[in-house]
Amino acid sequence: MFPNSTLRKVLRPLLQAWPDEGRQIVQGPLLRELISRAAKSKRSFRRVLNAGAGEGGYSLYLAGLPELETLLDYDLSYSSHTFARLHAKQVRVAGSLTDIPLADCTVDFILCSEVLEHIPAHGQALDELNRVLVPGGCLLITVPTPPAVPDKNHVREGYRHEELDRLLAERGLEVLDNRFCMHFFFRSILANWPHWPWRIRFFLRGLSALDTILHLGPPMDLMILARKPVMVSNQVPNTGPKQQPLEARVDQSLGDGVVNLSRL
Repeated sequence: MFPNSTLRKVLRPLLQAWPDEGRQIVQGPLLRELISRAAKSKRSFRRVLNAGAGEGGYSLYLAGLPELETLLDYDLSYSSHTFARLHAKQVRVAGSLTDIPLADCTVDFILCSEVLEHIPAHGQALDELNRVLVPGGCLLITVPTPPAVPDKNHVREGYRHEELDRLLAERGLEVLDNRFCMHFFFRSILANWPHWPWRIRFFLRGLSALDTILHLGPPMDLMILARKPVMVSNQVPNTGPKQQPLEARVDQSLGDGVVNLSRL
């Protein structure tokens, strides 16, 4: 008899999978390229904000960045759902991107992946991300770009390159680089996955890998890296109560690495 762990490993390619696993295959390499580009413009990322982190698909990669001290995984869902802590440097923070309970100029790098399209007040969310970013820090955003597969959880279809460029420029952010991904094969996964009877990992990973090689049809995902100029002050003043230093907030974590900043 095979041990359960061995059997599961053998059968892993035939087990059920979910599109987010394919998303990391298609999007992950380009995301890492842009993070490497960001690292060249700033010596270190001591404090990183994973804005709208969800289940933490990119958390382990971010936690492994050189010289990282604290990874703040920030998501509204953490107030009602519990997820396993993935790394000692990871702190899960419950809250909304339209009202981030951090002091101005707190974090060195922000990843905001597939989040803005869910937020009605996306301008307010961008204001908040800009406010907490240090001068010289970088913001990496990924969003759907039309034509995108319909999603009932999105409040908008997505953003065209020039539209997102304009939103960032209005906040004094300088666009450094961009990438496009998710073409025909991954689009097919998102559009048809709920209806396919063979939703197995081998099939998902194969189609996703094919999408990185054959860029058929228009892309449906846009990735933009922007930097906050060193000499530009925050355009959105912090009018709320004085915030505690980040280190003090992390020390007051509540169970399984989750910090409920609304209680501090």
